Amino acid sequence: MRRLVPLLLLVLLVGAAWWAFPLLQPLLRYGSLPRNLDRPLTLLVLGVAPEYKYYHQRAPEDFRGLSDVNLLVRFDPASKRMAVLSIPRDVWVRIPGYGWYILNHANKFGGPELAKQVVTDLTGVNIDAYVAVSVEAIRNGVDALGGLTVCVEKPMRYKDTAAKLDINLEPGCQHLNGVQAEGYLRFRHDALGDIGRIQRQQNFFNALKQQVLTPAGLLRIPQAIARVEQHIRTDLTREQIASLMGFLIQQPQLVSLLTPGQFGQGWEVNRAELNQLVQRYFSDAPTAVQARLEDLQGQQAVVLYAAPQEAAAIEMRRKLRELGLRVLLREVESAPPLSEVISNGNLELAQLLGEAIGLPYRVSGEAVLYADLTVRLGADATSPKGENQ
Repeated sequence: MRRLVPLLLLVLLVGAAWWAFPLLQPLLRYGSLPRNLDRPLTLLVLGVAPEYKYYHQRAPEDFRGLSDVNLLVRFDPASKRMAVLSIPRDVWVRIPGYGWYILNHANKFGGPELAKQVVTDLTGVNIDAYVAVSVEAIRNGVDALGGLTVCVEKPMRYKDTAAKLDINLEPGCQHLNGVQAEGYLRFRHDALGDIGRIQRQQNFFNALKQQVLTPAGLLRIPQAIARVEQHIRTDLTREQIASLMGFLIQQPQLVSLLTPGQFGQGWEVNRAELNQLVQRYFSDAPTAVQARLEDLQGQQAVVLYAAPQEAAAIEMRRKLRELGLRVLLREVESAPPLSEVISNGNLELAQLLGEAIGLPYRVSGEAVLYADLTVRLGADATSPKGENQ
Protein backbone atom coordinates (compact mmCIF):
# COMPACT_ATOMS: atom_id res chain seq x y z
CA MET A 1 0.00 0.00 0.00
CA ARG A 2 2.83 2.41 0.85
CA ARG A 3 4.40 1.81 -2.57
CA LEU A 4 1.04 2.35 -4.28
CA VAL A 5 0.57 5.91 -2.96
CA PRO A 6 3.75 7.35 -4.56
CA LEU A 7 2.89 5.53 -7.79
CA LEU A 8 -0.59 7.10 -7.83
CA LEU A 9 0.89 10.53 -7.15
CA LEU A 10 3.32 10.04 -10.04
CA VAL A 11 0.48 9.08 -12.37
CA LEU A 12 -1.49 12.17 -11.30
CA LEU A 13 1.51 14.43 -11.87
CA VAL A 14 2.13 12.96 -15.33
CA GLY A 15 -1.55 13.40 -16.18
CA ALA A 16 -1.55 17.01 -15.00
CA ALA A 17 1.61 17.72 -16.99
CA TRP A 18 0.10 16.18 -20.13
CA TRP A 19 -3.08 18.28 -19.66
CA ALA A 20 -1.21 21.56 -19.11
CA PHE A 21 1.65 21.08 -21.61
CA PRO A 22 -0.23 22.65 -24.57
CA LEU A 23 -0.48 25.85 -22.54
CA LEU A 24 3.30 26.26 -22.29
CA GLN A 25 3.79 28.62 -25.25
CA PRO A 26 0.69 30.75 -24.54
CA LEU A 27 1.71 31.04 -20.90
CA LEU A 28 5.19 32.20 -21.82
CA ARG A 29 3.69 34.94 -23.99
CA TYR A 30 0.66 36.04 -21.99
CA GLY A 31 0.32 33.83 -18.96
CA SER A 32 -0.41 34.86 -15.42
CA LEU A 33 -2.37 33.36 -12.58
CA PRO A 34 -6.09 34.25 -12.55
CA ARG A 35 -6.91 37.29 -10.46
CA ASN A 36 -9.98 39.34 -9.61
CA LEU A 37 -11.36 41.78 -12.14
CA ASP A 38 -11.82 44.88 -10.00
CA ARG A 39 -13.33 47.18 -12.63
CA PRO A 40 -15.20 46.81 -15.93
CA LEU A 41 -13.08 45.98 -18.98
CA THR A 42 -14.22 46.64 -22.54
CA LEU A 43 -12.77 44.91 -25.60
CA LEU A 44 -13.22 45.24 -29.33
CA VAL A 45 -13.14 41.76 -30.88
CA LEU A 46 -12.48 41.71 -34.63
CA GLY A 47 -13.06 38.68 -36.81
CA VAL A 48 -10.64 39.38 -39.65
CA ALA A 49 -11.36 38.02 -43.13
CA PRO A 50 -8.48 36.31 -44.98
CA GLU A 51 -6.66 38.15 -47.76
CA TYR A 52 -5.38 36.69 -51.03
CA LYS A 53 -2.29 37.40 -53.10
CA TYR A 54 -3.71 35.54 -56.10
CA TYR A 55 -7.00 33.83 -56.83
CA HIS A 56 -6.30 30.64 -54.88
CA GLN A 57 -3.35 31.69 -52.73
CA ARG A 58 -3.82 32.99 -49.21
CA ALA A 59 -1.63 35.90 -48.17
CA PRO A 60 0.31 35.57 -44.90
CA GLU A 61 -1.91 36.46 -41.94
CA ASP A 62 -1.23 39.99 -40.69
CA PHE A 63 -4.69 40.65 -39.14
CA ARG A 64 -5.18 43.70 -41.38
CA GLY A 65 -8.00 42.39 -43.55
CA LEU A 66 -11.63 43.49 -43.51
CA SER A 67 -13.24 42.98 -40.11
CA ASP A 68 -16.38 41.04 -40.99
CA VAL A 69 -17.09 40.43 -37.30
CA ASN A 70 -17.13 43.41 -34.93
CA LEU A 71 -17.98 42.75 -31.30
CA LEU A 72 -17.97 45.26 -28.48
CA VAL A 73 -17.58 43.22 -25.28
CA ARG A 74 -17.87 44.51 -21.72
CA PHE A 75 -16.85 42.37 -18.74
CA ASP A 76 -18.61 43.79 -15.68
CA PRO A 77 -17.67 42.33 -12.28
CA ALA A 78 -20.35 44.35 -10.43
CA SER A 79 -23.22 42.73 -12.36
CA LYS A 80 -21.26 39.52 -13.02
CA ARG A 81 -22.20 39.90 -16.68
CA MET A 82 -20.52 39.74 -20.07
CA ALA A 83 -22.34 41.92 -22.60
CA VAL A 84 -21.57 41.40 -26.30
CA LEU A 85 -22.81 43.93 -28.87
CA SER A 86 -22.58 42.75 -32.49
CA ILE A 87 -22.11 45.63 -34.92
CA PRO A 88 -22.90 44.70 -38.55
CA ARG A 89 -20.06 45.07 -41.02
CA ASP A 90 -22.33 47.09 -43.34
CA VAL A 91 -22.91 50.03 -40.98
CA TRP A 92 -21.78 53.24 -42.70
CA VAL A 93 -19.36 55.24 -40.56
CA ARG A 94 -16.98 58.13 -41.00
CA ILE A 95 -13.43 56.75 -40.87
CA PRO A 96 -10.98 59.53 -39.92
CA GLY A 97 -8.69 60.31 -42.84
CA TYR A 98 -10.71 58.23 -45.33
CA GLY A 99 -14.30 59.50 -45.33
CA TRP A 100 -17.48 57.40 -45.36
CA TYR A 101 -17.10 53.63 -45.65
CA ILE A 102 -18.79 50.58 -44.22
CA LEU A 103 -17.39 49.65 -40.83
CA ASN A 104 -15.32 46.63 -41.86
CA HIS A 105 -12.85 48.88 -43.75
CA ALA A 106 -11.57 50.58 -40.58
CA ASN A 107 -9.27 47.70 -39.64
CA LYS A 108 -7.98 47.40 -43.21
CA PHE A 109 -7.15 51.11 -43.39
CA GLY A 110 -5.61 51.62 -39.97
CA GLY A 111 -5.58 48.38 -38.02
CA PRO A 112 -7.23 47.76 -34.65
CA GLU A 113 -6.42 51.21 -33.28
CA LEU A 114 -8.41 52.92 -36.02
CA ALA A 115 -11.18 50.34 -35.66
CA LYS A 116 -11.35 51.11 -31.92
CA GLN A 117 -11.65 54.83 -32.63
CA VAL A 118 -14.44 54.32 -35.17
CA VAL A 119 -16.45 52.01 -32.87
CA THR A 120 -16.05 54.47 -29.99
CA ASP A 121 -17.32 57.28 -32.23
CA LEU A 122 -20.33 55.13 -33.16
CA THR A 123 -21.27 53.91 -29.68
CA GLY A 124 -19.74 56.42 -27.28
CA VAL A 125 -18.04 53.56 -25.40
CA ASN A 126 -14.34 53.83 -24.52
CA ILE A 127 -12.44 50.66 -25.43
CA ASP A 128 -9.59 49.30 -23.29
CA ALA A 129 -8.06 46.77 -25.70
CA TYR A 130 -8.64 44.71 -28.82
CA VAL A 131 -8.54 41.07 -29.85
CA ALA A 132 -8.18 40.23 -33.56
CA VAL A 133 -9.07 36.68 -34.62
CA SER A 134 -8.48 34.95 -37.96
CA VAL A 135 -10.79 32.29 -39.44
CA GLU A 136 -8.27 29.53 -38.64
CA ALA A 137 -8.99 30.07 -34.97
CA ILE A 138 -12.57 28.88 -35.52
CA ARG A 139 -11.57 25.65 -37.23
CA ASN A 140 -8.75 24.79 -34.85
CA GLY A 141 -10.55 25.83 -31.68
CA VAL A 142 -13.73 23.87 -32.39
CA ASP A 143 -11.76 20.77 -33.38
CA ALA A 144 -9.68 21.02 -30.19
CA LEU A 145 -12.92 21.14 -28.18
CA GLY A 146 -14.05 17.94 -29.87
CA GLY A 147 -16.64 19.69 -32.01
CA LEU A 148 -19.67 21.70 -30.96
CA THR A 149 -23.39 20.89 -30.96
CA VAL A 150 -25.35 23.63 -32.74
CA CYS A 151 -28.95 23.82 -33.91
CA VAL A 152 -28.91 24.74 -37.61
CA GLU A 153 -32.17 26.49 -38.46
CA LYS A 154 -32.29 25.88 -42.24
CA PRO A 155 -30.35 24.36 -45.15
CA MET A 156 -27.11 26.24 -45.82
CA ARG A 157 -25.29 25.69 -49.08
CA TYR A 158 -22.58 27.84 -50.58
CA LYS A 159 -19.26 27.19 -52.30
CA ASP A 160 -16.34 29.59 -52.74
CA THR A 161 -13.34 27.88 -54.32
CA ALA A 162 -10.99 30.83 -53.79
CA ALA A 163 -11.80 31.02 -50.07
CA LYS A 164 -11.79 27.21 -49.77
CA LEU A 165 -15.25 27.47 -48.29
CA ASP A 166 -17.72 24.65 -48.98
CA ILE A 167 -20.84 25.01 -46.85
CA ASN A 168 -23.33 22.15 -46.92
CA LEU A 169 -25.44 21.96 -43.76
CA GLU A 170 -28.89 20.49 -43.21
CA PRO A 171 -31.36 21.87 -40.64
CA GLY A 172 -31.47 20.35 -37.18
CA CYS A 173 -29.35 20.08 -34.05
CA GLN A 174 -26.03 18.43 -34.89
CA HIS A 175 -22.40 18.12 -33.85
CA LEU A 176 -20.20 20.30 -36.06
CA ASN A 177 -16.47 19.93 -36.63
CA GLY A 178 -14.21 22.93 -37.17
CA VAL A 179 -14.75 23.26 -40.92
CA GLN A 180 -18.52 22.92 -40.55
CA ALA A 181 -18.57 25.45 -37.70
CA GLU A 182 -16.67 27.94 -39.85
CA GLY A 183 -19.22 27.46 -42.61
CA TYR A 184 -22.10 27.97 -40.18
CA LEU A 185 -20.56 31.17 -38.83
CA ARG A 186 -19.66 32.63 -42.23
CA PHE A 187 -22.83 31.79 -44.18
CA ARG A 188 -24.76 34.93 -45.22
CA HIS A 189 -26.35 34.00 -48.54
CA ASP A 190 -29.98 34.39 -47.58
CA ALA A 191 -32.55 37.18 -47.24
CA LEU A 192 -31.04 38.54 -43.99
CA GLY A 193 -27.46 38.61 -45.26
CA ASP A 194 -25.01 39.78 -42.60
CA ILE A 195 -27.77 40.18 -39.98
CA GLY A 196 -28.66 36.50 -40.27
CA ARG A 197 -24.98 35.65 -39.94
CA ILE A 198 -24.75 37.74 -36.76
CA GLN A 199 -27.75 35.93 -35.29
CA ARG A 200 -26.11 32.59 -36.04
CA GLN A 201 -22.91 33.80 -34.42
CA GLN A 202 -24.82 34.65 -31.26
CA ASN A 203 -26.46 31.22 -31.28
CA PHE A 204 -22.96 29.77 -31.64
CA PHE A 205 -21.65 31.81 -28.68
CA ASN A 206 -24.46 30.53 -26.48
CA ALA A 207 -23.81 26.92 -27.50
CA LEU A 208 -20.07 27.39 -26.96
CA LYS A 209 -20.60 28.73 -23.46
CA GLN A 210 -22.84 25.79 -22.57
CA GLN A 211 -20.29 23.22 -23.80
CA VAL A 212 -17.10 24.80 -22.47
CA LEU A 213 -18.49 24.90 -18.94
CA THR A 214 -19.08 21.13 -18.86
CA PRO A 215 -16.42 18.89 -17.23
CA ALA A 216 -15.40 17.55 -20.65
CA GLY A 217 -15.19 21.07 -22.05
CA LEU A 218 -13.02 22.32 -19.21
CA LEU A 219 -10.60 19.43 -19.75
CA ARG A 220 -10.16 20.45 -23.40
CA ILE A 221 -9.54 24.15 -22.75
CA PRO A 222 -5.71 23.90 -22.66
CA GLN A 223 -5.61 22.17 -26.05
CA ALA A 224 -8.07 24.70 -27.49
CA ILE A 225 -6.05 27.68 -26.25
CA ALA A 226 -2.86 26.24 -27.68
CA ARG A 227 -4.51 25.61 -31.07
CA VAL A 228 -5.98 29.12 -31.45
CA GLU A 229 -3.27 31.24 -29.80
CA GLN A 230 -1.19 31.63 -32.96
CA HIS A 231 -4.28 32.87 -34.83
CA ILE A 232 -5.04 35.67 -32.37
CA ARG A 233 -3.44 39.07 -31.89
CA THR A 234 -4.18 41.35 -28.93
CA ASP A 235 -2.84 44.29 -26.95
CA LEU A 236 -4.22 42.96 -23.66
CA THR A 237 -1.63 43.04 -20.88
CA ARG A 238 -0.78 39.99 -18.78
CA GLU A 239 -2.63 41.57 -15.86
CA GLN A 240 -5.75 42.13 -17.94
CA ILE A 241 -5.67 38.57 -19.26
CA ALA A 242 -5.31 37.25 -15.73
CA SER A 243 -8.26 39.37 -14.61
CA LEU A 244 -10.43 38.11 -17.48
CA MET A 245 -9.52 34.51 -16.63
CA GLY A 246 -10.55 35.08 -13.03
CA PHE A 247 -13.80 36.69 -14.18
CA LEU A 248 -14.72 33.93 -16.64
CA ILE A 249 -14.10 31.24 -14.04
CA GLN A 250 -17.06 32.73 -12.15
CA GLN A 251 -19.36 31.79 -15.07
CA PRO A 252 -20.86 35.24 -15.70
CA GLN A 253 -24.22 35.81 -17.37
CA LEU A 254 -23.94 36.20 -21.14
CA VAL A 255 -25.95 38.96 -22.82
CA SER A 256 -25.62 39.14 -26.61
CA LEU A 257 -27.06 42.10 -28.51
CA LEU A 258 -27.57 43.17 -32.10
CA THR A 259 -27.07 46.85 -32.89
CA PRO A 260 -30.64 48.17 -33.34
CA GLY A 261 -31.49 49.35 -36.83
CA GLN A 262 -33.08 48.48 -40.11
CA PHE A 263 -32.16 47.57 -43.65
CA GLY A 264 -31.50 50.54 -45.91
CA GLN A 265 -28.15 51.79 -47.11
CA GLY A 266 -26.33 48.93 -45.44
CA TRP A 267 -27.58 48.51 -41.86
CA GLU A 268 -28.98 51.85 -40.73
CA VAL A 269 -28.47 52.22 -36.97
CA ASN A 270 -31.34 53.39 -34.77
CA ARG A 271 -29.35 55.84 -32.67
CA ALA A 272 -31.96 56.27 -29.95
CA GLU A 273 -32.28 52.52 -29.35
CA LEU A 274 -28.51 52.05 -29.53
CA ASN A 275 -28.04 54.72 -26.86
CA GLN A 276 -30.52 52.87 -24.65
CA LEU A 277 -28.61 49.59 -25.02
CA VAL A 278 -25.29 51.30 -24.33
CA GLN A 279 -26.70 52.98 -21.22
CA ARG A 280 -28.21 49.69 -20.05
CA TYR A 281 -25.27 47.35 -20.65
CA PHE A 282 -22.10 49.38 -21.28
CA SER A 283 -22.36 52.19 -18.73
CA ASP A 284 -20.75 52.49 -15.31
CA ALA A 285 -24.05 53.91 -14.03
CA PRO A 286 -26.80 51.97 -15.84
CA THR A 287 -30.31 53.35 -15.75
CA ALA A 288 -32.56 51.50 -13.31
CA VAL A 289 -35.32 49.74 -15.25
CA GLN A 290 -38.54 48.48 -13.72
CA ALA A 291 -41.32 46.66 -15.50
CA ARG A 292 -44.79 45.47 -14.60
CA LEU A 293 -47.00 42.85 -16.17
CA GLU A 294 -49.14 45.64 -17.64
CA ASP A 295 -46.12 46.72 -19.71
CA LEU A 296 -46.56 43.64 -21.87
CA GLN A 297 -49.79 44.99 -23.30
CA GLY A 298 -49.41 46.20 -26.85
CA GLN A 299 -45.95 44.67 -27.29
CA GLN A 300 -45.27 42.81 -30.54
CA ALA A 301 -44.40 39.14 -30.03
CA VAL A 302 -43.45 36.57 -32.67
CA VAL A 303 -43.84 32.84 -32.01
CA LEU A 304 -41.36 30.66 -33.91
CA TYR A 305 -42.36 27.04 -34.39
CA ALA A 306 -41.64 24.03 -36.58
CA ALA A 307 -44.46 22.42 -38.58
CA PRO A 308 -45.18 19.59 -36.08
CA GLN A 309 -45.70 22.21 -33.34
CA GLU A 310 -48.53 24.11 -35.01
CA ALA A 311 -51.08 23.21 -32.31
CA ALA A 312 -48.67 24.29 -29.57
CA ALA A 313 -48.01 27.55 -31.42
CA ILE A 314 -51.72 28.32 -31.67
CA GLU A 315 -52.11 27.66 -27.95
CA MET A 316 -49.14 29.91 -27.21
CA ARG A 317 -50.70 32.66 -29.31
CA ARG A 318 -53.85 32.41 -27.19
CA LYS A 319 -51.84 32.76 -23.96
CA LEU A 320 -49.91 35.76 -25.25
CA ARG A 321 -53.05 37.52 -26.45
CA GLU A 322 -54.58 37.06 -23.01
CA LEU A 323 -51.58 39.00 -21.66
CA GLY A 324 -52.32 41.81 -24.10
CA LEU A 325 -49.57 41.18 -26.65
CA ARG A 326 -49.94 41.47 -30.40
CA VAL A 327 -48.88 38.09 -31.81
CA LEU A 328 -47.59 36.75 -35.12
CA LEU A 329 -46.85 33.10 -35.85
CA ARG A 330 -43.85 32.23 -38.00
CA GLU A 331 -43.01 28.71 -39.12
CA VAL A 332 -39.34 27.69 -39.27
CA GLU A 333 -37.68 24.56 -40.61
CA SER A 334 -36.12 23.28 -37.40
CA ALA A 335 -36.80 23.72 -33.69
CA PRO A 336 -34.16 23.93 -30.93
CA PRO A 337 -34.27 21.45 -28.03
CA LEU A 338 -35.85 23.86 -25.52
CA SER A 339 -38.45 26.59 -25.66
CA GLU A 340 -37.48 30.10 -24.52
CA VAL A 341 -38.30 33.80 -24.57
CA ILE A 342 -35.77 36.10 -26.27
CA SER A 343 -35.42 39.88 -26.42
CA ASN A 344 -32.75 42.00 -28.07
CA GLY A 345 -31.99 44.10 -25.02
CA ASN A 346 -35.11 44.36 -22.87
CA LEU A 347 -34.26 41.93 -20.09
CA GLU A 348 -37.14 43.07 -17.87
CA LEU A 349 -39.85 42.43 -20.47
CA ALA A 350 -38.32 39.06 -21.37
CA GLN A 351 -38.28 38.11 -17.69
CA LEU A 352 -41.90 39.21 -17.20
CA LEU A 353 -43.12 37.20 -20.15
CA GLY A 354 -40.96 34.19 -19.36
CA GLU A 355 -42.27 34.01 -15.81
CA ALA A 356 -45.87 34.56 -16.98
CA ILE A 357 -45.81 31.62 -19.41
CA GLY A 358 -43.32 29.42 -17.57
CA LEU A 359 -40.37 29.58 -19.97
CA PRO A 360 -36.69 30.49 -19.52
CA TYR A 361 -35.64 33.82 -20.96
CA ARG A 362 -32.50 35.51 -22.18
CA VAL A 363 -31.25 38.58 -24.01
CA SER A 364 -29.91 37.90 -27.50
CA GLY A 365 -29.79 39.41 -30.97
CA GLU A 366 -31.28 36.10 -32.15
CA ALA A 367 -34.68 37.68 -31.51
CA VAL A 368 -36.84 38.27 -34.59
CA LEU A 369 -36.07 41.61 -36.22
CA TYR A 370 -38.49 44.46 -35.40
CA ALA A 371 -40.32 42.39 -32.76
CA ASP A 372 -40.31 43.36 -29.08
CA LEU A 373 -40.28 39.74 -27.88
CA THR A 374 -39.66 36.36 -29.48
CA VAL A 375 -41.08 33.10 -28.18
CA ARG A 376 -39.16 30.21 -29.69
CA LEU A 377 -40.86 26.84 -29.31
CA GLY A 378 -38.46 23.97 -28.86
CA ALA A 379 -38.75 20.22 -29.16
CA ASP A 380 -40.10 20.24 -25.60
CA ALA A 381 -43.22 22.16 -26.66
CA THR A 382 -46.45 20.23 -26.20
CA SER A 383 -49.94 20.51 -27.60
CA PRO A 384 -52.89 21.63 -25.43
CA LYS A 385 -53.56 17.94 -24.73
CA GLY A 386 -49.99 17.48 -23.49
CA GLU A 387 -48.86 15.39 -26.41
CA ASN A 388 -45.38 15.99 -27.76
CA GLN A 389 -45.34 17.82 -31.06
